[in-house]
Amino acid sequence: MKLKPSEHIFCAMDTETTGTDPLAGDRIVEVAIVPIYKGKILYRGIYHSLVNPHVRVPAMIEKVHGIGNEELQNAPSMGQVFEKIRSYMTRAIMVFHRAKFDLTFLDFTAKEVGIFLPTVRFLDTCELAELLFKEKKTLLWLAKRYDLPAPTHRALDDAIITAKIFLRMVRELNVDVTEFVRTWSGEEW
Repeated sequence: MKLKPSEHIFCAMDTETTGTDPLAGDRIVEVAIVPIYKGKILYRGIYHSLVNPHVRVPAMIEKVHGIGNEELQNAPSMGQVFEKIRSYMTRAIMVFHRAKFDLTFLDFTAKEVGIFLPTVRFLDTCELAELLFKEKKTLLWLAKRYDLPAPTHRALDDAIITAKIFLRMVRELNVDVTEFVRTWSGEEW
């Protein structure tokens, strides 16, 4: 089955966390999902939420994304927001920058709250960069390359930047990027 980008909903997604390792107790503190359809960002369909991780955000990590413990005290738990995340994931091809990081956290978190992550179809702008530029590039490098604002390490800002980078890459590659769609089922690829 040949899929064309104009026929599918894509969703750029980003998370912010308390660290880099969910097995060491790190958790998601913010999530954003930005829908893309027919080459346009659907701003009205954006989903964004802080998430109470029920663990403390280390001061060093707070300096990176600026999300503090006080700000998260009254935020919904992942159990409260996961169904919304899951509904996007089941209907769209997800777009991440460094997909393995976000998907590992989402998979771990889903199992922790007792809601299994669906099979996720996704693209990774880091891998698309490798096609275009012969090596993986950072989100900052890609933002500069496409004359976009620098990433802020906030989920909503970075998901919007990822969506814009994805759209520019699709135009530049001039191929059906859905042939690069991967599937995540909770295992390494």
